[in-house]
Amino acid sequence: MGEFLQNFAGSVYDLLLDSAFLLLVGLLLAGLIHIFLNEQTLNRLFRGESKSVVLKAALIGIPLPLCSCSVLPVGLQLKKNGISKGGLTSFLISTPETGVDSILLTYSLTNPALTLARPVAAFVTAVSAGLVVNQFDKDEEEGSIESTESSSCCSCEDKPQKQHSKVYRMIDYAFNTILKDLAPYLFWGYLLAGFVAALLGDYMSAIPVYLQTGIGGYVGAVIVGLPMYICATSSTPLAAVLLSSGFSPGAILVFLLVGPATNITSMTVVLSMLRKRGFVLYLTSIIVVSIICGFLFDFIMQNFGSSFSMAASGGHQHSDSLLAIVSTIVLTCGILYFLVKKLLKF
Repeated sequence: MGEFLQNFAGSVYDLLLDSAFLLLVGLLLAGLIHIFLNEQTLNRLFRGESKSVVLKAALIGIPLPLCSCSVLPVGLQLKKNGISKGGLTSFLISTPETGVDSILLTYSLTNPALTLARPVAAFVTAVSAGLVVNQFDKDEEEGSIESTESSSCCSCEDKPQKQHSKVYRMIDYAFNTILKDLAPYLFWGYLLAGFVAALLGDYMSAIPVYLQTGIGGYVGAVIVGLPMYICATSSTPLAAVLLSSGFSPGAILVFLLVGPATNITSMTVVLSMLRKRGFVLYLTSIIVVSIICGFLFDFIMQNFGSSFSMAASGGHQHSDSLLAIVSTIVLTCGILYFLVKKLLKF
């Protein structure tokens, strides 16, 4: 038991040390994007021909730091402003599947191959789903959408803004909005990743190979990721641990696509926005395209990926530099501060 706890604590510390700096940079970049890509800008960009809207919605959604819950109020407003159903579908998929913060975190904890594959696969999934919805759901009546209350998960509450400098607003949004909302998910994400790392060290051999690789791994990733709420950022430490423990990169990619894009709570609101046919096409597209992307990623890595290390720590040695340690302290203090603050409200 003592050795297990030691391995658990060591794994959590190593994950924080490897990821804290780039995660903080990602938060600041997300704050910068928030300043220049506001709701009015989105409405202006999403006007026009349906196919181009699908493409723009997928591209714009990739860097935005919104989870599968916090993207819903934005999606509802875009729908009220007339975005096509295919464009809305594309935005609802690409936005929660990845973000500038989760991309940098993926790079710090895994390898360049998965870092590149994640946003590319998110784009492909979103565009495919959007085009499918435009093609097969264009005759369905839209109807009116009643005002839907959606709970705030990550960065989805509008706050009255005073006149401050852009630097101040960037930092304020990065920490007082994004990190505040991510704090509980990052807390449990790092703890879960550390627990799994310590556990798999002893019991990895007990997991059947068919659940780690191939179609079994892809289907397992869908089954685990579909109902649970896990955002793109907090899912990354767990994905890194599973990758280094022997799960195929394709299965990990499927989990990173399906998990952040869907959860039981958000799907009820998506159903109200897309209606039955659109929702079925939306969900089916996520599952099918994610599995195809996972298969292709495994195929590419097996045949052409010798230059990339598939171990999570392959391209990133644990750094004990002053910058890494200070970043770890800042991130840990921020997570604990907002977590305790949220708990004291109950």
